[in-house]
Amino acid sequence: MIQKLLSFFPAHTHPLTLVSDPDRLLAGEEVMQALAERGFRLIEENDPVILRYRVEEARPYTPENPLIIVTPESLEDLPFDLYQQAYRLKLSLHQFFPHFAYPILQLLTPDQIEVLGSCQLPAETLSRQKTIEFVLREVFAADPALLSQPKDLITWLMEYHQRKSPLAPLLRSALVTSLKQFPVYQDWDLERLIKDQQAFSNFLNEQWQIALEQALTGKKVRDIAENYIVPFHRDKRLQALLPMLVHEGALQPIELESTTGLPDWATPGVSLIDGRPKRYALLLDDLAELLDQAKAGIPEQISWKMWQEIAQQWAELSNLALQADSIIQNEQKVVAHRLMLEMDKLFADWLRLNYRALGAQRLPEPHHVYHIPHYLAYQRELKQFDKVVLFVLDGLSLADWEIIRTAWSARHKHWSLGSKLILAQIPTITAVSRMALTSGLRPAEFLQAGRPRVTEARAWQLFWTRQNIPESASRLLSLSYDRKIDQRSELEDPNIHYWCLVDDTIDQTAHNALFGSAGQQAALHLWLDLTQEKNSQPLENLIDRFLDQGYAVFLTSDHGHVEATGFGQPAEGLLAETRGKRARLYADRLAALQVQNAFPDTILWENDGILPANLFCLMPLRRRAFTYSGQVVVTHGGITIEEEIVPFVQITKED
Repeated sequence: MIQKLLSFFPAHTHPLTLVSDPDRLLAGEEVMQALAERGFRLIEENDPVILRYRVEEARPYTPENPLIIVTPESLEDLPFDLYQQAYRLKLSLHQFFPHFAYPILQLLTPDQIEVLGSCQLPAETLSRQKTIEFVLREVFAADPALLSQPKDLITWLMEYHQRKSPLAPLLRSALVTSLKQFPVYQDWDLERLIKDQQAFSNFLNEQWQIALEQALTGKKVRDIAENYIVPFHRDKRLQALLPMLVHEGALQPIELESTTGLPDWATPGVSLIDGRPKRYALLLDDLAELLDQAKAGIPEQISWKMWQEIAQQWAELSNLALQADSIIQNEQKVVAHRLMLEMDKLFADWLRLNYRALGAQRLPEPHHVYHIPHYLAYQRELKQFDKVVLFVLDGLSLADWEIIRTAWSARHKHWSLGSKLILAQIPTITAVSRMALTSGLRPAEFLQAGRPRVTEARAWQLFWTRQNIPESASRLLSLSYDRKIDQRSELEDPNIHYWCLVDDTIDQTAHNALFGSAGQQAALHLWLDLTQEKNSQPLENLIDRFLDQGYAVFLTSDHGHVEATGFGQPAEGLLAETRGKRARLYADRLAALQVQNAFPDTILWENDGILPANLFCLMPLRRRAFTYSGQVVVTHGGITIEEEIVPFVQITKED
């Protein structure tokens, strides 16, 4: 399918191409990468003023430097002068999948469509039900006939959640209906287990705890718990699955003082007192394998999905390194440091090649933080909600989120925390990335002399007015670090349906950390401790209140943070437009190069199609910082995986 799709875009042929793409066939990662390799630049913009600005910015477009303008609407709605001079295309799922029920295909994401396109397609027209069955079987590996046993279903659920490619509600419901035909699943909450990764993990671990108690005590299962429905104690196939479940992190080993009297089959699911060193070793091995795959591939062919997996592995590894530092072997720390250096270089190289392409198409799935408002507006258009609140936890890294997620999941059993990963804007400083997040604009569209043209609050309102929402219905509010944020009267206004609430707690703890990342994480744990005076309870209360009022609730970050060591401060006078410990912005390229000559261990970031063309960003490499030599700081601005890849979470409330 991809090759057929690319055949519509021959290299060095058309300077300007207009594409009507209502089914978002050009939004898949592999397609975007392939078009970028052929030299194409993509623009998708609904606002006619911004579209005109971006087109003029992209000139000159030539057969060697071609431009594609993509719209989900009719080409006739685009400016006439562009329409007149351009090569024009209309793409649709029907062209590539004529034998499927179209409404079912519309439920798939672009990446899922790419998977479908790689399958052996039917020669005859399929009904709606047969289309559902085909898609479940071929795209999601979800053939009910092959999932009739708990071992097979649990394996599938684990792999499904790892893929981060969710089933649309209708497909999920169809799969649940099919699985419910098997008596063994009558008491399973299949809908929630498929929908919510955390619910699956909680369920699996609860079931294992009951099974282990039975194995240790020899009691009858019914005497231990009534809700025991995954028969580890008697199903040898489930018992054989234990090592993989533990290795993949789906099952957390239960700590015991002794394994005396424990059956051999149960030992993979337990650890003696502190299992963190073993988990650390497993993660090191997995990370090394992933990085070896990345090193073996061509940078432009390394997928965004692979980097998401690496980011997750690194976040867990980093947290373990801080929590169990004293019991991790020095040899392991040396290996971790080496892998970190490899990862940083590979990720920087990959960003150079893919950052622009991933920013080109923002729907139906966001890739950059500036895509988030567009994603919210898109979901509103699809009638997924009519009012929304976006919580922005300034400086929240993926590692931070994993700690918060664990605490919140334990405290709020009724919450479902569905997360994606997205890229912060470069440089990962608040003035750039948070403004991009709240405005829905590229930095090129709001930066002037290195600074935003309007306030974040105004930018948030302007975004929603462009969606035909009255100004009075949207508002951005900063939540002060030390106030009872859940008691603020401004939040009681029933006329505001589009909230953005910015909480700077995480950023404050990072910048105030006296002992590097260890100090920052200690402060984070204190914030989560409800016995402390300043804690996360007001924020959690506020989330709960918005959920009860029928708001769609999302949570994200503008950037992460990293521990860095100072290697000096540039003596640049007034040359820098913006100064930060991990990034310097310059309006003059020669000025940036002058500083780079003095600080060669830096990267000059320019011409990425996201920043203004006349703005140049200088960033330290190897986790260095523009501060006093040897000073250890927790900061942000650069392009490490911790600063750049951040969570985007939807919080829902289960009945």
